[in-house]
Amino acid sequence: MKKIMLLLTVLLSIFTLAACGEEDDGRIEITVGMWPQPYLSEDVEMFEEWKRLFEADYPEYEIVPDPYTYSVDTFFPMAQSGTQPTIFQTWFTEPAKLIRNQFVRDISDEMEELGWYDKMDPYMKETLTFDGELYGVPRDAYGLGLVLNLNVLAEAGIVDDWDGDGVYDIHDADGNPRYPTTFEELADMSENITNTMDQYYDRDVAGMMVLSSNNNGGWQFSNMAWNFGAELQVQDSNGNWQANLDDPGAVATLEWIKEMRWEREALPESSSLSYGDWYNYIGTDRVAMAIAGNDALALPVTNFGMDKDNLAFVPIPEGPGGEQYSLFGGTPYMFSSHASDEQVLGALRFLEYMGRSPETTDISEQSMTLGRRTAEAKGMPILPELNPWDGEEYEAMVNRVDQQFINVNMDNFDPFYNSIESIRKTEAPHYSQEMYEILDSVIQQVLTNPDANPSALLSSANNTFQTQYMNDVND
Repeated sequence: MKKIMLLLTVLLSIFTLAACGEEDDGRIEITVGMWPQPYLSEDVEMFEEWKRLFEADYPEYEIVPDPYTYSVDTFFPMAQSGTQPTIFQTWFTEPAKLIRNQFVRDISDEMEELGWYDKMDPYMKETLTFDGELYGVPRDAYGLGLVLNLNVLAEAGIVDDWDGDGVYDIHDADGNPRYPTTFEELADMSENITNTMDQYYDRDVAGMMVLSSNNNGGWQFSNMAWNFGAELQVQDSNGNWQANLDDPGAVATLEWIKEMRWEREALPESSSLSYGDWYNYIGTDRVAMAIAGNDALALPVTNFGMDKDNLAFVPIPEGPGGEQYSLFGGTPYMFSSHASDEQVLGALRFLEYMGRSPETTDISEQSMTLGRRTAEAKGMPILPELNPWDGEEYEAMVNRVDQQFINVNMDNFDPFYNSIESIRKTEAPHYSQEMYEILDSVIQQVLTNPDANPSALLSSANNTFQTQYMNDVND
């Protein structure tokens, strides 16, 4: 009996060590869930170098690669079984849901211990804070803007190389913008481009594209609707949250999409386009303008061989009432609810070795430089990032690195970067992904049926969203 009890005690000890992420040799195991997929050899090599440097300085830790890409379908079963990575990346729409299901943990104490808590961009920090507790660290952020294919715009006679430097300019010789600054201008320019490319080049090129699948349509529609004066979720006089998908501004936005498809014929004929399609259409000169995030501007270049000098990026235009917003989201790192304090501290310290922390040490700058150098080797356009951390020393370090590697004509990107802080707006607070999915269906119906009634469609969608999701918010 004593032998049995001894055996059980030993097994329990082993299980406890394993549960705490500790290996047989006493090293603390950190599963890094944002490891690159094996076929991304340059990225894997970069991560391996970060791992080598980190483990040399912190031999008590073992970094365990896990090439995991977040999705609700795969993460929830994984988290319910307690097998989620120690650290992983998700979207800014997800924290409330993950916290509600107790899949992630508060990291406030660890952030305070490292001295990072007050260095985070306040806007991003607010997004990751719930009931006074901090649940994540931003990797980076993005703002939605309007991507311009300058090659198509030049063929349509809209832009030219006015300063003679070999790159098309988005401002003419007098400094006037040659890109749309209002939704009315966007509609007119899109129609003009489509007609010009058809009449003079016999080519089927859409002036603009609207997404409508994989939740991407609803995601971008929400930004467009803000600029038409809509709020898709509102609080009543009692502080209860209500669905508001049939806001008059949202109806006007859907009417604009309908007009673009059926009256102006300025959109692609496909009624089911997702985020993976915009850089295909832009990169192959099949569309002139599309909405995208600044963090994805390399994709037409790396995936379809587009000349990086034929890209420009400007703010999403103003709506009819002068409202102008850029949906501001991003990628936070979050931490398993099963992670110990020591694992969280180690995972946070590893971010310094990835160049993703507020630290301004040599290793941090070296790691940030390696990231840019790897992007350069892949032929990517290198642009400034929207910094997740504040502080003069941090900003000076980022600027030093950027000055070595930025390889585009910033005049064609400055309109976005110079305005983003004043127009950024976070996503709706509740069930955003579910809301986007419902809106996808509405957009698809408008794109496939010229007789669709935007007001009726959004009223029905609003009832569905309220009944299935928003009623739960106030319980």
